[in-house]
Amino acid sequence: MWLMVDEAHITTIAVLNDWRGRGLGELLLVSLIQQATEVYAHRMTLEVRVSNETAQKLYRKYGFAEEGVRPRYYSDNNEDAYIMSTKNIQDISYQEAFTDRLERLRSRFGSVPDLEVVAPVFAAQHAARSQ
Repeated sequence: MWLMVDEAHITTIAVLNDWRGRGLGELLLVSLIQQATEVYAHRMTLEVRVSNETAQKLYRKYGFAEEGVRPRYYSDNNEDAYIMSTKNIQDISYQEAFTDRLERLRSRFGSVPDLEVVAPVFAAQHAARSQ
């Protein structure tokens, strides 16, 4: 992930074929959202292959929406990429939706220590900004 002023740009999320479908990509994405929140990024953005509907579905689940297309973005086959971005990840409505998703993820994986710090970070940051 790159940080540019108040935007976090996800450069790569990848899971080997044999490990796909087990929630690992989602754990990676959640970790990046957590990191972006901790450094006060307001928005996240990424490019995704037009053909990668599985990844697009995951990104939409976490508030990313298509904002445009980068024609012939991928050099291996000249495939187009969708540009996907979030609204303000520091906004309380995004934080509440993220916390809800996080609870569902916790129930899927059980106790994962690194996930335990995500939701309190949102609450502490919101409280600090409200004062």
